[in-house]
Amino acid sequence: RRPLPQGTARSKLGLMAQAFSLVFAAEIGDRSFLATIALSSAFSPVAVVCGAVAGHAVATAVAVLSGSLLARYLSEKVIGYVGGTLFLIFAATTALGLF
Repeated sequence: RRPLPQGTARSKLGLMAQAFSLVFAAEIGDRSFLATIALSSAFSPVAVVCGAVAGHAVATAVAVLSGSLLARYLSEKVIGYVGGTLFLIFAATTALGLF
């Protein structure tokens, strides 16, 4: 894990802004985004927001905890290669209509 530079208040806010931007850009237009639109058109938008936020929070917590655990045993480079390979496999299976 990379240490934050000096001036931790600004650094933490910058890290939060970076994480928000990354997640926001990745989520706009994906399947869960479209499913949330469909749910909110048929059901209570407040309930959909609560469920979507809770689901995303749990998924993010699992990702952060898993990343912290993996970082103890694997280098960032190896994690990047494994993640990239999995991304390509998922892209290929999606393109071929296997899943």
